[in-house]
Amino acid sequence: MSRQEQVEKSLEELRRRARELLDKLPWQHLADSPTTKYYTDWRLFEKQLAAALQQAGGRAPEQKGLEGYDAAVGACTGGPAASGLQVYRLEEAPRELAGFFASMLRVDETRLTAAHYAFLEEAYVLEIREPGAYRVAVCGPRGAWGSSHLVVVARPGVEAGLLLDIRPSAGGSTAVELLVGEGSSLEVLTIVRAPEGAAHALIGRRLVLEGARLRSATIALGSAMHRVEEETLLAGNASLVHRGAGVATGSQRLDIIADTTHQGPRSKSSVRVYGFALDESLVAARGVASIRETARGSSASFEAEVLIVGDRARGYTMPLMEIDTGDVEHASHHAAQYRISSEQLFYLQSRGLSEAEALELLLAERLRTTTQHLEKLSDKAEKTVEEIITRLF
Repeated sequence: MSRQEQVEKSLEELRRRARELLDKLPWQHLADSPTTKYYTDWRLFEKQLAAALQQAGGRAPEQKGLEGYDAAVGACTGGPAASGLQVYRLEEAPRELAGFFASMLRVDETRLTAAHYAFLEEAYVLEIREPGAYRVAVCGPRGAWGSSHLVVVARPGVEAGLLLDIRPSAGGSTAVELLVGEGSSLEVLTIVRAPEGAAHALIGRRLVLEGARLRSATIALGSAMHRVEEETLLAGNASLVHRGAGVATGSQRLDIIADTTHQGPRSKSSVRVYGFALDESLVAARGVASIRETARGSSASFEAEVLIVGDRARGYTMPLMEIDTGDVEHASHHAAQYRISSEQLFYLQSRGLSEAEALELLLAERLRTTTQHLEKLSDKAEKTVEEIITRLF
């Protein structure tokens, strides 16, 4: 049996296992708070899942051409990958890279992860070999449930920047497993725009190895239900600076989760998550910073804020910390929910701004704050912020 046949057989076995688990796993194991059962409305995911289970057979991804990217994976076509990058289909990737697939995101975690693998037709591996600032599109297939999966591996010692443009074509899930090699320094800006009428989940799992540095930012736009969950595991002397931002309008829902686990000693993390809830939308910004017993001498900070605009908009924050050792350099968390009053808007309007211009100014400033620590991606980040502001206003 060829290697390609072996991988295809393994994928088929994974899909079979995922289908078996669908009826046994809950969407999530714990409620979010005593007053709000779920910030993620799982009923919309359940509806899409039921429709997908009724469809017979898999669906081939519809190809669409893109320009202006250094690489495109999934249901995208483009030119060859830029020098310094290597893109593989999973069955074509070297064994040492393919082995990271499904290693950080387990099929048996929740009903969501089982659904992701149950409808996954193909997966890709992106290897960052050389320094540079790269822009990569990740496109998902159409269907009742579209699953996209990308493994990103930054080679040891590499210093690079990566903009991931997540472009799902339908509801479902996009998974990104990221490995930051020992001693490397990586910047990652993730932009995810879910289809407005669908339920979509971005599932991120990141492993930062010994002495590596990860600076990351994620900007997400709302949809009927958009869940963004990212978990980072830090090895010894590894560091993370992460900023997240989300914007929901109309009746959209957006649930942003940023979890960090310090596994190795002297690791450091600084995480801030911002949300904007406009009109009648709901935005939740939350996460857990954990310092394990093995992570002596580590430091962690976590902040979550939501700005609420509109009398019927809702915002929730829930930063948590778990400390399993008394040998901690620093640990802190902060939460805040703000509502813009009519007086504040009147003041801004008295300075010559319309209500829309005032909101645009506030949002643009916060999005730029989210990406200002990404030096290698500064130009790409500024263009992205401008595109998002244009789309919203």
